[in-house]
Amino acid sequence: MASIVTTSLVKEYPGGVRGVNGLSLTVNDGEFFALLGPSGCGKTTLLRTIAGLEKTTSGRINIGDRDVTDLEPGKRKIAMVFQDYALFPHMSVADNISYPLKIQKMRKTDRLEEAEKVGDGLSLQGLMERRPGQLSGGQQQRVALGRAIASRPEVFLFDEPLSNLDARLRLEARTFLKKLQIDLGITTVFVTHDQAEALALADRIAIMKAGTLQQLGSPREVFQRPANIFVASFVGSTPMNLLPATVQDGRVLVSGTSLPLPASAEGLVAEGQSVTWGARPEYLHMSTTETADAFLGGVTISENLGASVLLSISVGESNVRVVVGEDQEPSMGTSVWVKVEPRRSLLFDSDGDRIGK
Repeated sequence: MASIVTTSLVKEYPGGVRGVNGLSLTVNDGEFFALLGPSGCGKTTLLRTIAGLEKTTSGRINIGDRDVTDLEPGKRKIAMVFQDYALFPHMSVADNISYPLKIQKMRKTDRLEEAEKVGDGLSLQGLMERRPGQLSGGQQQRVALGRAIASRPEVFLFDEPLSNLDARLRLEARTFLKKLQIDLGITTVFVTHDQAEALALADRIAIMKAGTLQQLGSPREVFQRPANIFVASFVGSTPMNLLPATVQDGRVLVSGTSLPLPASAEGLVAEGQSVTWGARPEYLHMSTTETADAFLGGVTISENLGASVLLSISVGESNVRVVVGEDQEPSMGTSVWVKVEPRRSLLFDSDGDRIGK
């Protein structure tokens, strides 16, 4: 096992386009670390640069106590699982899993024995003689994981390994992958554009945009206290409500409604300052009876989420989303009050950065 440290890492392509732009971060030994961001943000480029599949333009990469910046991929003691699994179609499951051991010159009987052991741990019993084309997507994923495990790496690198699975299998694979990483304790970097996946799996998340780091923290930190408007709108099953507002009389005026100043912003804003008010739909409370310090609006859309309902509520010229329990769903057009606790709301400045700790 080993930590991963990137220092002022730059990966530049012809034409001056930077996939990774001066990125410095540390992945701790044994940590499940997610790289999250929209398509084109640089997360896969960063992963491939750590793997040695992309040449570093400048900066340094350390794995454990080794500087691997200029090492070939095969010498970095990493194992990578790709989005399409990259299995050899003409080989059996056993041969696919044991292939890294063949490269390491291990005797055939020993490597097949090791493949059987790894396959048993991944519930691949009875499938070892099949070829990838005879397997389901979930089984192929486990073979790819088995091949990675058999190589005995110091680091796992996963490039969206769940994206080709259907919704149900994806959930099962997510649980399996988390348990596997906990059991093995191997430092893991996981690339995804799916924020639900990152929130569920990671010990910490690095959120990227245009090759730069936007926020680094635990799933709870990036969900509850996003560093800026980009993170606030990107993270979460339903984006954070973000509305233009003005500081007025020690409170905040949002869509014609005067609300208490968020606790985190007290003493940090000036009278008349233009800000953006934010609150997650999950942290808002709806009532059909008049409530102080609350928005008054009408229900325009109701989206069934199963055990809960996502409501869109028209407040002046704005739209506010709120999540309520399935037994609280009001009729379309109903007038409701929407309240948020001051400790659950946030303010962002004119640059889009969160105000306060």
